[in-house]
Amino acid sequence: MTASEPRDVTSTGTPTDAAGSFVRVVGVRPVLEVCGRVALILLVAAVLLYVTYLVVERPTAGDAVDAGAAAAILAMMYGLHLVAVLVLGLPGGLLTAHLLRHESSEARHVAAFALTGAALGAAVLLVLGQAGPAAVWSVVGGLTAGGARAWTGRSRRRRAVHPAGPYLP
Repeated sequence: MTASEPRDVTSTGTPTDAAGSFVRVVGVRPVLEVCGRVALILLVAAVLLYVTYLVVERPTAGDAVDAGAAAAILAMMYGLHLVAVLVLGLPGGLLTAHLLRHESSEARHVAAFALTGAALGAAVLLVLGQAGPAAVWSVVGGLTAGGARAWTGRSRRRRAVHPAGPYLP
């Protein structure tokens, strides 16, 4: 098989690698890819939140929370979320991927990552005694972890079907 030839795809549409096994998101590197995509999703959400704040509130320099203060708050919140992704999400993702290593259903993997993200998102605030916000963070954790896992799976399948070949000018 040359680099330009697509790899085999099973009857369910799941591409197989050279050894014929299903392409899965299992192991440190693929889970780090998921965490990187979670970070990107959270960054986009933070930027959208900031732009929405600027458009709706139209802060001025005399406001208690001006544009610079809002940016600093969002940057701090984003940094805290990145720490949570590395400290909780990476081990949680590794455990989830390990437990599902024999499961070939992409949908089950995505659902499991979403449930793990939801549980970890809620757990952080429940430990701090914040039951109300825990519900919101559960949704955020589930959507970002599940979305990032689905995105990573799709990306890895695409690379398996159409591997990068040598550059030919």
